[in-house]
Amino acid sequence: MKWEAVAALGTLPPRTRVVLGANLISSVGTGLVQPFLVLYLTRVRGLSVGTATAVISVIALASLVGGPLAGRLTDGFGIRRTAALAMATAAVGTSGFALVTGVWGAVLAGSLYGLAYGAMLSVWNVVIAGSTEGRTRSAAFGLQFVALNAGVGLGGVLGGLFASTADAGRFQWWYVCDGLSFLLAGALLVAAVGRPRSAASTGPVPDRIADAARGYGAVLRDRQLLKVLALTLALMVVGYGQLESSIPGLVAVQGLDARIMAWAFVANTCCIVLIQALAVTRISRTGPAALLAATATSWAGCWLLLLLAMTSGRPTLEAALVVGALAVFAVGEALLAVALPTLVNGLAPEALRGRYNGAYSAAMSAGLVLGPLLGGRLLAGTHAWLLPVVLGLGCLACVGCALRLGRPASKAPVAPQAAPDARAAEPPGAPDRLEHVEGGGVR
Repeated sequence: MKWEAVAALGTLPPRTRVVLGANLISSVGTGLVQPFLVLYLTRVRGLSVGTATAVISVIALASLVGGPLAGRLTDGFGIRRTAALAMATAAVGTSGFALVTGVWGAVLAGSLYGLAYGAMLSVWNVVIAGSTEGRTRSAAFGLQFVALNAGVGLGGVLGGLFASTADAGRFQWWYVCDGLSFLLAGALLVAAVGRPRSAASTGPVPDRIADAARGYGAVLRDRQLLKVLALTLALMVVGYGQLESSIPGLVAVQGLDARIMAWAFVANTCCIVLIQALAVTRISRTGPAALLAATATSWAGCWLLLLLAMTSGRPTLEAALVVGALAVFAVGEALLAVALPTLVNGLAPEALRGRYNGAYSAAMSAGLVLGPLLGGRLLAGTHAWLLPVVLGLGCLACVGCALRLGRPASKAPVAPQAAPDARAAEPPGAPDRLEHVEGGGVR
């Protein structure tokens, strides 16, 4: 058995390895508290279930603002300052849950954490993209996902072993520990980024300033990026947005033992880590569009298994199908983690890299908000089987969109004298379009 992740890690620049280590540290802290927030707010702090779940929605909505804001700050003030601000805000937000005594305290802590969460999605991607290129960049994004899942899994195990609703102080310490993990990870991240390079080494300053001045207007005029963002939103709605909401809800509707979801998430996490550890190099050599098509296909398979679980009528088989469904879902997660950030950063001009990743973060967050709303609507009816059917068909539609995204852009005949003007119309420093993305990109 060849562990490609170990070999791939050795090919990364030292700066990138430090960034991955920082990601692992913050992920362990997140795993300590993430699975227990609703439990903590209801059983320890006495809030209603409706209020506790509303706080989750507040976090998601705030992340919609955090990603684009971080993108603007990155392009205007630099990634170093933005990373420090994002990690410090995350530390304050999550530590604030330790002091929550009522609704407004929970909303404030959730808002701060949500802003930081959206910002961190953008920051991590910008830092990794800035220190790598080509297939090394794709491998780095894959290893980042390994670090994220390994850290959250380890933190979840520790939290599960020692958390107790009978001891409020223990939960408070977990949130403080999560805050400290963000501060430590932030310090490593800032050290890895280093000081900004001199203007002489970063290219023509007037062009970069002009690019940044155009702001998100320039980002939203990039049609290829808009296609990627639209597919990102769709994949979040039919996939990720359902993972921790509608899928557990479907299990509850079926009357299955709640422990089945615990085993299903264990299988999901283990599969992600194993897939990336064993095949990260091969994944990084595959075109992003093909990876996205495979992602949507695997998620369609997950919904098919869940539909079969609903109709099997045998509890043991139902349980096995649910666990298998989340294991199949993990395949798509592992591929998506490489494909989407590689596509976005392959399209991004250096002067607008922060905003490109901010827009990507916003598209992800929007899907994570809309997905549970759609899933809840489908589950609320009398025909719960519509959930896997509708979302499965949505995944198949995403397969077609991903394959279409991978087709080479048609080039209309252009008079020779018009070529320089067409080229000049692109943002300075912009790479070729999707069909020329490096690292096994779309061709």
